Amino acid sequence: MSTIEGKITSGTGIDILDDYFSLYTKTEDQLETKAWMIGRVTMQMFADDPNIVLPKIKDEVSKEDFISTKQSDYYMFAVDTKGSLRWKSNTITLSNISEKLNLVVVVTSKTPREYLSYLKSKDISYVFGGDDEIDFNSLFIKIKKLFNLDKIVVEGGGILNGSVMAEDLIDEISLLITPIVLNKTDSPSVFERKNVEEIKTKKYKFQSVEKLENDCVWLRYTK
Repeated sequence: MSTIEGKITSGTGIDILDDYFSLYTKTEDQLETKAWMIGRVTMQMFADDPNIVLPKIKDEVSKEDFISTKQSDYYMFAVDTKGSLRWKSNTITLSNISEKLNLVVVVTSKTPREYLSYLKSKDISYVFGGDDEIDFNSLFIKIKKLFNLDKIVVEGGGILNGSVMAEDLIDEISLLITPIVLNKTDSPSVFERKNVEEIKTKKYKFQSVEKLENDCVWLRYTK
């Protein structure tokens, strides 16, 4: 969901798209997914107090994936390579999904061992997505194998969306455009990349457009 010029948030903490959230969940429901992936900043809305201090490690923590007992067929993958988020439970609740979602934190080999120990003590699953940074191609292969999932809805923020896009792994773009303009240069867009790299545009094919209530438009594109 974005403004007319493609901004997804103000970048200041002021919510500019909240008036359209119920419409967003209606379009999301039509994607018929059982798995979501969200970045650290966006996931903070589901997390506990970030100031909670991690306990000291009691047992040795290996560099192996940890998978807790499955609570449902639904999953939420939270990307948190620095170990910043804190949690009350090993499940997540979404307003438009009746069942609880199994929480799975995506980490790397550089993620603090104290954080991995903390997740394990909370019976929260975590999977390694790479060494210094996440290799999304390998991560998605692992997710399919471990959780038997064929589709994941990636819901950003912009850095996560941009990172997955950079690896050419987005098969479809579903974009709800709201009738507002933010007019702010340094606010996040739908896709963001901070890395200095060769320009490689990605081309998609138009699939559908639908005019919705409140002057919104739902666009869909596929590879």
